Amino acid sequence: MIIESWQNHVDWVKSLPPAELKLLNSADFNNSETTQTITNSEIPPEQINYEIIAEKSHFYSLRDQLLFMFAPELRQEYENYVSQQAANSGYRTLVTSNLQQASDLTVANLFHYFNIRDESQQEVNQ
Repeated sequence: MIIESWQNHVDWVKSLPPAELKLLNSADFNNSETTQTITNSEIPPEQINYEIIAEKSHFYSLRDQLLFMFAPELRQEYENYVSQQAANSGYRTLVTSNLQQASDLTVANLFHYFNIRDESQQEVNQ
């Protein structure tokens, strides 16, 4: 892919008329007029939110939080799983009624916490 990109660039430069090639060679791409810096106000709010959530979430939890937006019934399945696993583990506050009030971030992270824990226990038992 990179080699193909370089080859396309070489072909493009070869196709330039001599006047444009001279202008391209004399251009200063490091001066302050052409250098653009991205400020926080130019970063889309979705990207900022993603970066904040990414620090607090398991990778698959991020994916699942997006899925909840498109398939809300999936969240209920996650709530049921978390509630069941929490009851088995003695976590009395993680009942379905409390989970319904929790954020998508919390439900998805708890789901993956219990899921990873269960997978680890299964590996130990084998």
